Amino acid sequence: MPEYVFTIRSGERLHGPPRIASFDDDTAAIGYACELVRKLRKSSGYDDPNLLVRVKDECRSVAFSIPFLAACA
Repeated sequence: MPEYVFTIRSGERLHGPPRIASFDDDTAAIGYACELVRKLRKSSGYDDPNLLVRVKDECRSVAFSIPFLAACA
């Protein structure tokens, strides 16, 4: 099962430590990333409109990114 690394970023600035989780495929990892964004948006300190979750896996430098604003829609 591939490991995915989730980082919260605004430009080049990291927000908190990376989160690492294993999923069967990209679809499951995307679901996790969207849920992570929803939870963080509800907490304080994550209101920067440039925030995104950047996801890497074992094979790709960046598998995908999810902007915080798009995940709220």
